[in-house]
Amino acid sequence: MSLSLSALTLQTFSSGLSTLSHILKKAQEHSPQDVDSKFASARLIDDQLPLTFQVQVATNTVRKTLARLQGRETSQDGLPHWEDNETTFAQLLERLEAAKDLVSKADAAKIDERADVEVELPLGADNIFKLSCKDSVLKYSIPNFFFHINTAYSILRAKGVPVGKRDYLGSFFA
Repeated sequence: MSLSLSALTLQTFSSGLSTLSHILKKAQEHSPQDVDSKFASARLIDDQLPLTFQVQVATNTVRKTLARLQGRETSQDGLPHWEDNETTFAQLLERLEAAKDLVSKADAAKIDERADVEVELPLGADNIFKLSCKDSVLKYSIPNFFFHINTAYSILRAKGVPVGKRDYLGSFFA
């Protein structure tokens, strides 16, 4: 049995975005009166970027990956561009819903037909990697996406939100 690039990418992104939504909602339930002041700018260590940044990068990874996989590689790719200025859980959850919507509307056939197309993947100001769409997903998009989901989870866990492995993995079994 082979797994298509669209199935791998879209299911992974859909489940991961659902996980992020779930753990943010658990934080809201845990501390409904002060969730924003307690957790939105929380970080594991002083030189790390905050929870809001982790959600922003995870969703930007989804948007940029879907643009690349569907051949929309310019700044006018037709997908929403977020300002990365969210400061509240309500705003983060709204952004996650918008990202889930992008996943649900992605053109699976186009993604699959572009699996071997070479694309440029800019990483930093001076590093541009040329990879196939498939390799860009496997070597960058999915690992980066999970890094930021895991960091968001770890921030909330470290701040006392009662999240566990089931909260992290549950969406992947749904």
